[in-house]
Amino acid sequence: MPQAPAIAAAVDGRSTSPEGAGVRAVPEHGGLFRAFLAGPSATLEDAFANLERTPGVELIARLARRRLSGARVVFPPHEGDGCWELTQIGDDVYVVVANVSYRSSRRELVPGDGMIQFYFKLSGDLTLAVSQTEPLRLNRPSLLVYFQPVGFDMQEWSAPSVRERSVTINVRTEYLVENFMTSPEEAPTQLSALLTGSPRQFNYCQLALNSRMFELAARLVDNVYTGALALVHTEATVLELLCATVAEFGAAKSAPIEQFGERDLRCLHAARALLSSQFSPVPTIRQVARAAGMGETSLKRGFKSLFGETLFDFSVRCRMQHALNLLREQRMPVARVAEAVGYSHETSFATAFHRHFGLCPKDVRGQKAR
Repeated sequence: MPQAPAIAAAVDGRSTSPEGAGVRAVPEHGGLFRAFLAGPSATLEDAFANLERTPGVELIARLARRRLSGARVVFPPHEGDGCWELTQIGDDVYVVVANVSYRSSRRELVPGDGMIQFYFKLSGDLTLAVSQTEPLRLNRPSLLVYFQPVGFDMQEWSAPSVRERSVTINVRTEYLVENFMTSPEEAPTQLSALLTGSPRQFNYCQLALNSRMFELAARLVDNVYTGALALVHTEATVLELLCATVAEFGAAKSAPIEQFGERDLRCLHAARALLSSQFSPVPTIRQVARAAGMGETSLKRGFKSLFGETLFDFSVRCRMQHALNLLREQRMPVARVAEAVGYSHETSFATAFHRHFGLCPKDVRGQKAR
């Protein structure tokens, strides 16, 4: 989810809420909630600790007896639409709910905090740089569970003009063990591997986002309550969502954990580079696997997991984008464009192009990209 550039310092905010007051603007330089609340390179705990000290952040409520607190950060119209809602449950659980659409790509440095993160993606397009060069893209409903050790920093960035609806529950490992199982030995195999993984390695696995988890996550995004009731609702739903997730780990105990070594990551990126540069003739899976130095099965599974789309879908997307550029910028005849992107028949290319863009090749030929 290439390495993103370092996050620029957040600029001073200003009131831009629909009502004209009370909401500070998000950073002009494209940061996410950490940079907004506590500056570049801020940790999750820094951001939450700064909630009540950040001018303009809307405090939802604080319930001292239940050790609950929450706040909302609203996006101004010129930066996007929507908000982040942040809830802290005691000292062990930090919840970030996103319901936003950004006008431009947002980037942020994410320092490791030694917690288990449960990332429920309902919609949107988020990328995590899980090593110094390799991304993990999440662009469809899914559940990513990962452990990011202290000292392991990564970048994350979100695509523009896409509605991001997600829930991230950050939990201390001790809390998870003490409150959701009678002993560490009881933890399902996959979850246990994350709880006891290497203190220097980013470990993760992806599980199916079943209908129950999707419903609960959507309930958090579309919280119908306000004030203290919103906090209690969030706490109750988060606990139920964690229950459903731990249970899903148990159901998926025989599934392997998705982890990639540096060699695997290099091979997968070599495959991606080949597909994004060779359009005619279109390489076969066997040819891609041989060039990348991987087996075909490992290549197909790893590519889909790492990049969020199949080899075929990625190849078609790259070829269609190249075709669009040839038609618009070079005004190349449709027949020659078809040949240049691996189609032996102009009609087959036109059908694929229309399916991809909703336009016929002849309708865009000669147009300049906006």
